[in-house]
Amino acid sequence: MESSKPYRIAVICAAAVALPGACLDLDVENTNAADRRAALANPSDVQLLVTGAYRQWWTVAHGFVPAGALSTAADAHSSASDRSGQFEAGREPRRPMDNSPVAVGTVTNSVNIQPWAFSYVGLASVRDGLLAIEGGLRIIVEGEDHTERVVAFGKFVQALTLANLAVLYDRAFIVDETVDDVGALEVQTYTEMWAAAEQKFTEVIEMASGADFTIPSQWVGHNGDWSGDYMAEVARAYRTRYRTQVPRSPAERDALDWEAIRRDAMAGLSRDFAGRWVRGQWPAYHIAKLTFACCGVRMDYRTIGPADASGQWETWINAPLDERAPFLIDTDDRRITGESPTTDGTYIGYLGNSPFPPDRGLYHHSHYVYAGWLDLYQRDSEHPDLTNKELEFIVAEADYRLGNGAAVMEFVNGHRASAGLPPFTSADGPAPGGDRCVPQMPDGSCGSLWEAYKYEKRIELFHYGFGTEYFNDRGWGDLVAGTWEQFPIPGRELELLMMELYTFGGQAGADFGDYFNDVSPRALKSKLRGIEMWVEVNRPRQDRPDVRPWQ
Repeated sequence: MESSKPYRIAVICAAAVALPGACLDLDVENTNAADRRAALANPSDVQLLVTGAYRQWWTVAHGFVPAGALSTAADAHSSASDRSGQFEAGREPRRPMDNSPVAVGTVTNSVNIQPWAFSYVGLASVRDGLLAIEGGLRIIVEGEDHTERVVAFGKFVQALTLANLAVLYDRAFIVDETVDDVGALEVQTYTEMWAAAEQKFTEVIEMASGADFTIPSQWVGHNGDWSGDYMAEVARAYRTRYRTQVPRSPAERDALDWEAIRRDAMAGLSRDFAGRWVRGQWPAYHIAKLTFACCGVRMDYRTIGPADASGQWETWINAPLDERAPFLIDTDDRRITGESPTTDGTYIGYLGNSPFPPDRGLYHHSHYVYAGWLDLYQRDSEHPDLTNKELEFIVAEADYRLGNGAAVMEFVNGHRASAGLPPFTSADGPAPGGDRCVPQMPDGSCGSLWEAYKYEKRIELFHYGFGTEYFNDRGWGDLVAGTWEQFPIPGRELELLMMELYTFGGQAGADFGDYFNDVSPRALKSKLRGIEMWVEVNRPRQDRPDVRPWQ
């Protein structure tokens, strides 16, 4: 595909245009090259280039997009709002993701494109910075040599960003300092993307363990300075989380090296990694807003319904979509409600009728909302992202996969006790409680220990990290039929790459027609836009406006 090389160059540069000096070399005259070289010769600028790339990963992993759509796709929360693709991702019956280059849907224009664009802004920035260091630049700021920690931090950002691409997209590009010829880049599968991310995590762990440097609080979300050892802990913990999130099916998840996963999860964290919520500053964790009443969201009954003991959950889940009216939950799980269905539980609050238009689907409606992060609206505070609590859940799943049912039962019973639920007495038996058992299955039976584990993780780790519920449900095989199980390369990028359009989700075999032979006004407009984007990317920097061509 020799003719596609300029487009490969263009796609990476388009993502990098937002940061001065972050654009990869193009096979065209660059009259701004002198300024770029000057910036990459300044230690402070290079440090800022590398460390600022963390903010791009953070934007993907801690913002509305794609977290909102991933949550509704997993039916963790429900919404009839178009904001951040929530409604489109949670509609039933499921529809394919519209990946047309000229699509106007929220999912295509933000959920699918934004993570791609921000990821490559970050990767391009780190690549430029590390290449400057490899060329002999030392990061000496105010008389101190910070080269070692900048390199370690750059590889940490690379690991996180490549991991995001691996868990989200079916294919992507590996962009780092080992890439000599950007024009020769080839698209890699998600398993190859993860292998690259995993190797980066391993490098960071080796570099940071015992290292005598400090990662400043400002680099990592204002949640406190990191020692080298703590950086190694965080890298190991994220490697553990992402390992469990990459699989696209139960078979892939079951085939993971659960011994290694368990070992790393057991290493734990000396303190939880949390993002500091500071209004008006970049670390603000916007996904928290999707859990309370400010944004027209509700808890989905697929998440909290299995706690119901009245029989209405079974009626609801088995009813036609237009007959799934909201109902009051009668449960002994005190996280869901208080003593009555209209009183607040420790995690879930009762709010009454939903503010959703009925014509958008009655099944979106719910009387309940997640209130666990309510304090984020009342004061500046920390939002836990990666915690020992999550690592303990990963250890318990590893125990289940490795056949240690007794350990899983002990773990699940610990959470059930705090919720006021009776303990399992057998790892092979159904959930105790008779007619009031939790969780209950769609056929009215009491769930197994494994189903109880999944229920506990959904309740206890609600919106810890982006896509938590989605990646779990994908690997467990619990997504609603027809839900897209990964993102395609954005249609606009496929157009630049001269690759065939494709998508996921909805009905099998969904396509957008013979696009390249289509001469309809709509198709011609799309093709013209593609040419304009390529020209925009390849013009000298000083001659083009400060725009982002992918938007």
